[in-house]
Amino acid sequence: MENRTSGTILIVDDLRTNRMVMKKALENENYTFIEASNGQEAIELALEHQPAMIIMDGLMPVMDGFEAVRTLRTLETFKRTPILMISSLSDEASKLKAIESGVNDFITKPFEKMELILRCRSYMEIAKTNSKYILSTKNPYTHMPNQIALRQTLDCREETSILLMRIDHYHSVDAFYGETYARMLEKQFVKYLTEYFRSLDLTVLCYHTGPGEFVIMFDNFHRDMGHIELHQFCNMLHEHIQAYEIELDKFSYDISATLCFASGKENLYEDASFTLDWVIERKMPYVIMNEVIGKLKQETKENIEKVHMVKKAIEEDRIIPYFQPIYDNKLGEITKYETLVRLVSEEGEIISPFFFLDAAKNGNYYLQITRIMLEKVFIVFQYVDAEVTLNLSYVDIVSDKVRDKLFRLLKEHPDTAKRLTLELLEDEEVESDEVLEEFIHEVRKYGVKIAIDDFGSGYSNFQRIMKINPDFVKIDGSIIKHLTEDKKSEILTQAINTFSHSLGIKTVAEFVSDEAIFRKVQEMGIDYAQGYFIAEPHDKLVTLKSHPTLFHQKLVESVEED
Repeated sequence: MENRTSGTILIVDDLRTNRMVMKKALENENYTFIEASNGQEAIELALEHQPAMIIMDGLMPVMDGFEAVRTLRTLETFKRTPILMISSLSDEASKLKAIESGVNDFITKPFEKMELILRCRSYMEIAKTNSKYILSTKNPYTHMPNQIALRQTLDCREETSILLMRIDHYHSVDAFYGETYARMLEKQFVKYLTEYFRSLDLTVLCYHTGPGEFVIMFDNFHRDMGHIELHQFCNMLHEHIQAYEIELDKFSYDISATLCFASGKENLYEDASFTLDWVIERKMPYVIMNEVIGKLKQETKENIEKVHMVKKAIEEDRIIPYFQPIYDNKLGEITKYETLVRLVSEEGEIISPFFFLDAAKNGNYYLQITRIMLEKVFIVFQYVDAEVTLNLSYVDIVSDKVRDKLFRLLKEHPDTAKRLTLELLEDEEVESDEVLEEFIHEVRKYGVKIAIDDFGSGYSNFQRIMKINPDFVKIDGSIIKHLTEDKKSEILTQAINTFSHSLGIKTVAEFVSDEAIFRKVQEMGIDYAQGYFIAEPHDKLVTLKSHPTLFHQKLVESVEED
């Protein structure tokens, strides 16, 4: 028959002979024993092994038993762990001090063997009962109280303060080094947090609420740390963590974490977690939740309303194309149009994508909008003999639904395909050059041309031009708008233009907003001009002859003079 252990007991005494005597007295009880010679060592072993019960001496070097018990009781994991103090101190004051520190019982040395046996049996039964609760409320790897335990504690408290932190790049550690090292990292981080807050003489509870995520709950932060400003405290802790090096088996790991300090009661953990997501996205080291949560909740509310607006607009066919004329500087006329998405509100207002496109992405409607635009553009241009450009992002290109829609339309409308230019947006990083290059190769089989949009900003570079070999390069408006007043913008524009022309690539100047910029663009030999000086986007395909009043008067006059 298997010899099953009755549980683990941590015996803490600075004298080895005393530990041996206690183990001898309990030898027939089938316990597993762990030994520590001082309070500091006891805390470290308790965190590592999670004993069912602790037998603690009172007077020891390094850290005595009273301080060790007080420290253990600040940790949620050990709040229910039975602790029996055995000490030569027999006076009433010492017993009261022991009880005050958090021990469950007190036995005076020398002890009676049977008394020790019976006390241990009784407390081990209590430990078994506790373990049923603890198993559901602690992290299985670090044995620290988990998110369930945190929520239960928060429910029992009035307003409190917590510090939520996540180890930076934790999931990369898990993926690259493996689960074993990731768990080692978490255990060492728990040990670090315990020692750090004990060094500040702060009473805290530590929770392990998720992979690489921890919460420190303060007993009364403003009482204990009122002498230090919150930002100073968070910055100090962040820097201290960054300076800490964790030993993981055979190598060292320089750890860092992002922090969120939060105070309140209702939905405190949820609000802190939401705020921490926000600050991590912005690559900030820490945030004081109460300084930003109101604004974040308002933005979230507005975003939800925008998502609903987009959803309803799609359902009611209120996503429409607008067309901005592109002026050929050599021919002196409008030869093509860029397609821009617009949303028509329920009141009939035309809404720019600036106000809804991010919400569409958050609500997973972005790709649906792209498919709608593709369909409508091909319908319009099958009856119009003009060139058209359409924006596509990398997200669009890797979407099976968008690709299927595009290639179906290219096959059904071969004449339109030959007049189509796809503008590749430069606002996001391309994860796979192979996917992009394969896509370009396939669409060019239908006569489709390729343009790089917003060149000179974002992720664009000259190497990208050589790799893609586009038909057009659109010089970003952030450069063009300063063309007549900033020499650096002029030099950069000229460099892009010269480089592109040397490769047989035509150029388009965006954000041509006034006559001075328009004249400068022509003078520099840029092939096309686009912007409000030419014309604003319109729901019709306007030309200088058909709708002269929709164009800038100076442009009309300059064309008439030519």
